[in-house]
Amino acid sequence: MVGAPAVGGGGGAAAAAAAGATPRSGGEDHGEKRNVAAAGWEKRRRADRYQCLKTAVPLCHHETSLEPSCLPRGAAPSPPPPPPLTSTLAFSIDMDKVEVMKEEAEDEIGKMLEVGDGDTQNGDPSFISAYEQIMTAVGTEGRYQRLLIYAFMLPLSFYTPFGASSLLLILSTPNHSCHVPRSPEQQNLSTEQWQNLTVPWEEGADGYYHPSQCSMYNTTFWGNHNNADNSTIISCRFGWDYDRNNWRETAVSEFNWVCDNASIITTIFSLAVAGNAVGTLIFSILADRIGRRPVFFLTVWINCIFGLANMIVPSWQLFALTRFLACLAFFSIYQMPYIIVVELSSEHLRGVTAALSFIVGTLGMCCVSLCAWLLAHWQIFGILCHAPSILFLLYWRFLPESPRWLLSMDRVDECERIMIQVAATNGLQPPPNLRHLLNKAQSEEKKTATVKDLVKYRMLRKHLLISSLNTTIFCVVYSGIVLNIHNMTGNEFVNFFVLSLVEIPGNVLGVLSAQYLGRRLTTIYTLALSALFSGLASITVSDQWLLVTLCGLVKLFVTEAVLVVYMQIGELFPTPLRSLSYGITGVTGLSATVLVPSLMALGTGDQKLPYYILSGLCVCGAAVSTFLPETLGLPLPQTVEQANQVGNGQSYFFCLTYWTRQRNEGHNCNNTTNRKACNSAAPTINGETTRV
Repeated sequence: MVGAPAVGGGGGAAAAAAAGATPRSGGEDHGEKRNVAAAGWEKRRRADRYQCLKTAVPLCHHETSLEPSCLPRGAAPSPPPPPPLTSTLAFSIDMDKVEVMKEEAEDEIGKMLEVGDGDTQNGDPSFISAYEQIMTAVGTEGRYQRLLIYAFMLPLSFYTPFGASSLLLILSTPNHSCHVPRSPEQQNLSTEQWQNLTVPWEEGADGYYHPSQCSMYNTTFWGNHNNADNSTIISCRFGWDYDRNNWRETAVSEFNWVCDNASIITTIFSLAVAGNAVGTLIFSILADRIGRRPVFFLTVWINCIFGLANMIVPSWQLFALTRFLACLAFFSIYQMPYIIVVELSSEHLRGVTAALSFIVGTLGMCCVSLCAWLLAHWQIFGILCHAPSILFLLYWRFLPESPRWLLSMDRVDECERIMIQVAATNGLQPPPNLRHLLNKAQSEEKKTATVKDLVKYRMLRKHLLISSLNTTIFCVVYSGIVLNIHNMTGNEFVNFFVLSLVEIPGNVLGVLSAQYLGRRLTTIYTLALSALFSGLASITVSDQWLLVTLCGLVKLFVTEAVLVVYMQIGELFPTPLRSLSYGITGVTGLSATVLVPSLMALGTGDQKLPYYILSGLCVCGAAVSTFLPETLGLPLPQTVEQANQVGNGQSYFFCLTYWTRQRNEGHNCNNTTNRKACNSAAPTINGETTRV
């Protein structure tokens, strides 16, 4: 520390006296004492000023005294220096010299901060990184952050399900049976009576008998008469009759993607999921090259153009192609601005942002089923889902670029303008040494980090592997529950609404559990409960409401796990690789969901089989989650080296000890005047600590 030489000097003088140093004359001794006192005062003054900087207190304005606002809490001002030996000389104010002195003072501040970095290397737990010093000064929970969240992030979260989940309802398959033309004298027969005469009954996947959807009796026609041969069954020859109670028209009923053409639906779903995976990978890499902001607006254009084109194409091949291209935008259209908001917010606000975004997204998903039920036509519904995305282009002038990405790309001037704007919006003044801190933060960002570092470092390899496996399990289970809605009985709009609504308590529980039980334990118990309820769902496939209830509970706990792991990924990987880490884990999970439509298709033959598979995956996820470290209370790692230290030497019950320390520190800090002592027990990464 800066004050260490003063302490060491005092100890050295005492040792010299004890060793019997030869006394000097009175004048020399008196002058030496005055010089030592002046030097000691100067060292104490520098230590006090450094402590002011470390605690983000306004800088002192006088070189000869400390203002009360600059003093550490409870500390007394340093004594004034002894009067100089020389006489006081008159002087006149020279503004040029004042400016020079100001520049020298800023240089001194920079040097003192550099000394602080040296303390970090030696393990000083009170160290705050340069970027966090800047954010503390300009504000991390002020009006600027609230505008980003409420005016931008939450509207985007509400809209995202309209583009991401609309395909599930657009490709809804209504109940159908073979269309058999009637003769004039047969027009007075009811639909049920006519089906009994022309369509055979078959046993369904639920164990009950239903009119065949793809077969009919061989019917011969002569003139205005026909005759159905009940001994011969053939495929539908005259098209299909569809149930119009829920939908006037869906893409399936308009293009007749049923029976022999039913595999087209699976192909379209698989291509849509593949588009998600490919787009996530491409745009994550692109975001690290050209920035988060331009990638976001690019995804808005892609979603709008190809989403609307998907509603007017004449063939299934073009339908599949345009849907693949539209799905390239998901989930990057949400991920990019989320990263920007996270990097401009405090740790507390990051958790609030994630929770609010997921909750508002759930409300949007509930509204998707409501809009589909009201419109009841796939093209009108699809246009409603994709056209509003063009409104997000209005944010071009207001959405900032990621400050940390700007630093990693040597664009310090742009980052400085953003920080000044953040401070002004929050009603604060940027630090006077902002430029120096930005340059320092730039060196901490380690812009040379590449994807190779994710493989090079052992802890990063481990975290990436487990996070990717967890994301894969979440995506498969989540998508499986949602897609399996077609295998459920009852009204599909009600089923979709219920399965969407349960995400709200899931997100609330996820935030509370992640904050008090920790990220790791939350992931373990949510997946364990998901496995339990998936297993119970397999034995209740014939009871509609019990099945919907159990599937809802599975989706609730999986949603909770998704929220927590999404937070954890951002806390495990360093800033230069954070976007790429989200991309790799997202691509891995989304790639696996390409198989989900085929997996759910197994439910047409045995409705229990999909639930067995989902239950087994959840058990596997709960097991591997035990090997991830707890990140509750840890700061975001900025460098690869810091990220590689996350979890090193951490006990399995770190969460319990963390809250024990927090409670003890809260009690002690109410009665202490030493702020550094309050922070000394906080969890650190290479010396960087969270603040109480």
